[in-house]
Amino acid sequence: MKIVSNFSCVRVLLILLSGFVLSWSAIQAQPVASRMYDLKTLDYKTDKNLRSATLFKGSVYNMEMMQMTYNTLLSVDTRAFRVPHDEERILLVKDGTLKISMNDSTWLIEGGSVALLMPDQRYELGNAMSDTCSFYLLSYHAKLVDRSRGTSAGGSTVKDWNKIVFHPHDKGGIRRYFDRPTAMCKRLEMHVTTLNKGFKSHDPHTHVAEEIVLVISGDTEMQIGDKFYKGGPGVVYFLGSNVPHAIRNDGGSPSTYFAFQF
Repeated sequence: MKIVSNFSCVRVLLILLSGFVLSWSAIQAQPVASRMYDLKTLDYKTDKNLRSATLFKGSVYNMEMMQMTYNTLLSVDTRAFRVPHDEERILLVKDGTLKISMNDSTWLIEGGSVALLMPDQRYELGNAMSDTCSFYLLSYHAKLVDRSRGTSAGGSTVKDWNKIVFHPHDKGGIRRYFDRPTAMCKRLEMHVTTLNKGFKSHDPHTHVAEEIVLVISGDTEMQIGDKFYKGGPGVVYFLGSNVPHAIRNDGGSPSTYFAFQF
């Protein structure tokens, strides 16, 4: 009787544990909501010289997990990092001057500059000036990973805002950053759009690829489905797969924003 009783207890415990694991997985796998994310509403935490907060975290159409954080280096101390083997990262400087070192090279990059970091990449970050330096960090893990694809397409790389050519057009202009495969993406496309006063980028439309829009300057209004959001510098819009959306300049001066699709 004692053996049966112990067996029953173990069985109940396993059932409870499996239920907990399933519940935790379900929580972890919640999809990222298509809406506006504002830096002003975040819960910030500080670890040594790095203050961070999460804008969003969850699953998306082509990714098992995607997380975007906003980070500020509070001192000139350098910190070492390593991208996990099943992850890829995009670092986007908001303000200040960031010192980034990897693969025996070092860059000093300012607002609008971007680092694309492949799996297993080791890198160091430091604040190159006496003031603080802030950046966004997007981390993501794809359902299908091809590390060799990312390596053959150029591997990890840094794009300096000051070296990106501005191409004017009738609505404003564009700066092109990436249009390439990566370890996690068959195609990663990233650009910066400038919209002049009174213009919208396009009519409401949809596409399979997820899109992130990050406002650098000016005022914008983003339509997502049947909702309208107004956001200025620092605001992030997440647009899920096949969600109707459109953005327009909502201010009296040019508005500039990053747009990237996976």
